Amino acid sequence: MQPKTAMPPSKLNCQWNRRRYLQHHGGDFSDEEEDPRLRGILRRTSCQRYRERLRSNRLSQLLHGLSIVATVTLGVVLMFFLGMKLSTEQMDYPAPREEGLWLGFLRLLGLEQEDYLSGDLYVHNKDTFCSPEALNLERIFRYMGRVVLNQEQALSRMERALSGSGRFRSVALLGPPGVGKTLATETLRRCFPWPRNAHSYSWSTQVSDEASKFRLIRQFADGLSECGVNLLIIDNLTTCDHGLVPIYNRLILEREGEPKGNQRVLVVYVFNLETNLYWEQFELLQELPAETTIVNFRFFNEDDLLDCLASELKRERRILTSKKESFILQEAMKTVHSSGCKSLRLLLLQNGTDA
Repeated sequence: MQPKTAMPPSKLNCQWNRRRYLQHHGGDFSDEEEDPRLRGILRRTSCQRYRERLRSNRLSQLLHGLSIVATVTLGVVLMFFLGMKLSTEQMDYPAPREEGLWLGFLRLLGLEQEDYLSGDLYVHNKDTFCSPEALNLERIFRYMGRVVLNQEQALSRMERALSGSGRFRSVALLGPPGVGKTLATETLRRCFPWPRNAHSYSWSTQVSDEASKFRLIRQFADGLSECGVNLLIIDNLTTCDHGLVPIYNRLILEREGEPKGNQRVLVVYVFNLETNLYWEQFELLQELPAETTIVNFRFFNEDDLLDCLASELKRERRILTSKKESFILQEAMKTVHSSGCKSLRLLLLQNGTDA
């Protein structure tokens, strides 16, 4: 039997100190102290940091989900009230333009893409139907700028002239064919809030008696409406027809009888100038009456043809090979100064294929 090995003095001292500590404290700890036997994992361990990060991620995911729910709820509420508003407008106005709820929602947020603009959009209230203020030329010309290509200066001048004060306003659009003059007037007429007050006449129409043309536009002067604004467009004038402008302006301004205070008239004259005599004709037309603002539409070049071609491809839903596109541009460039973009559509229909 081997004798027991004696315990080292250092170990004996540790055990003695521990017994003495437990005897004095009895295993109890004050509120400020933390029992090391109960606290488990230390606060600053990697496991504790992982738990805190996990709780933070869960909280952020919860907040993100709540924000999505709130956004969807707000969108549904806005669309609901918008639907009620559109229904009310349809009751107030007998024949408004039909439009989808989503288009109306985009308009409410200011994100509407005005690919088509109808005059019915401007007048929905019977009480303000006949008010001249219902004519929103700013909106019409903003849309027109996307339809009539690369004539920003001309459209800006035209808008300022038609937006002026006074019961009578007139403009004369000058330029070569195919640069957007007729398209601008067609857009203005299509977007006019009072379709029954908008009239267009082509002066080049073949008639047996030239006097019948004057009788026709005289009927317009005699039948002006007191509701809203009246619009007359006289298209396809030549330089030789410049004498019509002062005659018709005087007919409107000095018509028989006392003019009604509510009658507002807009007259648009459209002159096609010949390319080889352009500047001579342009100088002659500077003698038009002072009450008629002259608006000059510029010539087109190859860059403008490219923009016209892209617009026609989108409108007609056609596609071209690169070879066909080069051919069309070469052919159109031969007449760009005399016909602008007019020849592009026929060339596109002949050479393009359905998209």
